[in-house]
Amino acid sequence: MKKKKRKLKITVGVHSGFCFGVQRAYNLACVNSKNCSPIYILGKLVHNDDVCRDLEKRGIKEAKSLEGLKKEETIIFTAHGVGPKLYEKANQRGVKIIDTTCPKVMKAQRLAKNYAEKKWEVIIFGDKKHKEVKGIKEWSGNKAKIISGLEEAKRLKLSKIKKYLLLSQTTQNVAEFRKIKDYLSKKLPHFVYFNTICDSTNKRQDEIRKLARENEIVIVVGGRDSANTRRLFEIARFLNPRSYFVENESQLKKSWFSGVKKVAISAGASTPKWVIKKVENKIALF
Repeated sequence: MKKKKRKLKITVGVHSGFCFGVQRAYNLACVNSKNCSPIYILGKLVHNDDVCRDLEKRGIKEAKSLEGLKKEETIIFTAHGVGPKLYEKANQRGVKIIDTTCPKVMKAQRLAKNYAEKKWEVIIFGDKKHKEVKGIKEWSGNKAKIISGLEEAKRLKLSKIKKYLLLSQTTQNVAEFRKIKDYLSKKLPHFVYFNTICDSTNKRQDEIRKLARENEIVIVVGGRDSANTRRLFEIARFLNPRSYFVENESQLKKSWFSGVKKVAISAGASTPKWVIKKVENKIALF
């Protein structure tokens, strides 16, 4: 008697893969790699090793700083954005700039700059060590306060006389931002906020909650250093303990899928479609 083959349903999140800002940055890098030589990128375009290896094959070399770059050579500023001093330094050295800063990040930078110049106290909800957050803080004249969540917001020394602006890292947790906003709005008479979290982030987080509840297993695909991917995994694991974080298909384990019938795949904003597809194809073979 033949053993019935298990029917495995694999659902790939609609909002998985490159967001608008990352796709734009990747396209700009690829197009310019054909026209500029040599071409360098300041750090990693996005936090994904598969993407970085792809760009390296295209002749784009990673530079740790602007030091050593010669006049007329080209530097790519990444999707995460940089502070104003790096623009000044590149211009002084005569280095050509390809700016792939995500428009959403650029909006947060401009708000930080404009309000700081008007003597508002700027508060950024984000990861202190993240490149995007460091850049936004620099645009505030390095005066912004950075908080990682509501508990840190409660520890801020606030004045009812001063005016405060709340911004967010574009890939932060939407629910936590609302809690911070509600808390500060009750404490401060002079307070404004801009929800600078990208719509794509919001949609991914809403979707991962649904996928985690409706599937036996959730696979989150992305780079280990990707803040938005890590956040997706944290949300998934909170709702579904059988959630796993992988960088690509090579990290999948067959034992995870034993007896499983429903699997969901989600991926961060810096995860390319080709990596997601390889993960899906390998799971289908288990």
